[in-house]
Amino acid sequence: MHKFGKVVLSRKGFDSSAGGGYSPFDPKTGEYIVLPIPDGKIGAYIGNGTRYEQIKIKPNYLDRINASTLEELVNSDALRFVNTKAKVKEAITNNYAHFDPWLGDCPWLEDKSNHQIGAFGQVDRPQAQLHTQGVGEGSLFLFFSRFEPIKTTSQDSEKIVVPDNISREHLGGGLYFIYGWLKVKEVIQQYKPIKDDYPELLSRHPHATKEYFDYYANKENGKNTIYIADEFLFNDGSNIRGCGYFPTLNEDLLLTAPAQESEKSWIPSRWSLKGFFKENCSSVLKCKGQIRDGSWLVETGWQWQEAVFDFDESEEFCQWFCQLLKTSC
Repeated sequence: MHKFGKVVLSRKGFDSSAGGGYSPFDPKTGEYIVLPIPDGKIGAYIGNGTRYEQIKIKPNYLDRINASTLEELVNSDALRFVNTKAKVKEAITNNYAHFDPWLGDCPWLEDKSNHQIGAFGQVDRPQAQLHTQGVGEGSLFLFFSRFEPIKTTSQDSEKIVVPDNISREHLGGGLYFIYGWLKVKEVIQQYKPIKDDYPELLSRHPHATKEYFDYYANKENGKNTIYIADEFLFNDGSNIRGCGYFPTLNEDLLLTAPAQESEKSWIPSRWSLKGFFKENCSSVLKCKGQIRDGSWLVETGWQWQEAVFDFDESEEFCQWFCQLLKTSC
């Protein structure tokens, strides 16, 4: 049986407060692009600065959107930034892109903008929480974000990649999906290992500067921390990479729960997870929600970045995750 110990659900990508909208996906194919959040004032001062217009994407990666950079993509009329277009445009114009995590070869990036290794940076209180809960070598991050469908003229007549009980109205409000994973090989909290061993990070990753490490050096548990991905996910010869992006979003990766027949309201942040997640939760979601028909229905709408689960002895999780890789990759 494969073991991961700590498993972390980690929220990364555009949201209503960081960016002003949500990342886009094509509801017909499941193809998607995760928009990196705008860098904060501290990150803009001490991090590796990359503008949205410098990040090159594959033209027409999303249906009929002929954008060559993330800036052009965000400015496309096909994206559903309802009532927030001005806010989003201001965010990407005036800020650097905090492109993190890196999960190896990114399917929507052009070669010059792509990342060949896996790394994820964290600092301050969120990192202190990860440290306190024992997240480290061998742990598994599952990254998720909220995605809104691009505007497609033929959407109403074609099959979409979410369950039938997700209505067009619900789809338009955005859905939470898992989009990638990273198994931790190494935890770095000093500049020297980055400088000596990871030149690609040194020149491009937002957390990989001496200034970043120096700024957070006095934080006892919230130091600037970079989690480096393992080469492979399992040691069984399967050669599944230790980090990666799921090629497309689909029903198996969906976190948002369909509305119940008796409910008049529906919100994207009400999730349906397998029951074993509740049994093994050790952090922000603990004891919340209820088990219904074997699924854990939980409200996740408050502000949090990571939820940690202790799956060291959980065969159920390993079976679920392996099936997820098999059906989604």
